[in-house]
Amino acid sequence: MKIPERYEVGGIAGAINLQKNDKPKDRDAVESVDERQKTDQVTVSNTAREIAKLQVDVSKIPDIRTDIVDKIQHAINSNTYNVKGEAVAGKMLKEVLIDSFI
Repeated sequence: MKIPERYEVGGIAGAINLQKNDKPKDRDAVESVDERQKTDQVTVSNTAREIAKLQVDVSKIPDIRTDIVDKIQHAINSNTYNVKGEAVAGKMLKEVLIDSFI
């Protein structure tokens, strides 16, 4: 495969330099851009504020519910924890079906 001269490293560097130098040279144009940047505003809606608050609240909830884990551990240790095979199989099939649609 032959690469034409315009794709040589020097050509790419030249193209990059052109992009860097494409900035406006007119001082008034630069000042008007600066003025627009000073007047730009962002308004956050009440819904967005509520979502942010809820995200903070949810992040405070522990990933592991220790009360349930302790209850199951106690049942396992005392040999009173019984699981129905049908329930386990049903949940496994449900997960497989859900995963196949996703």
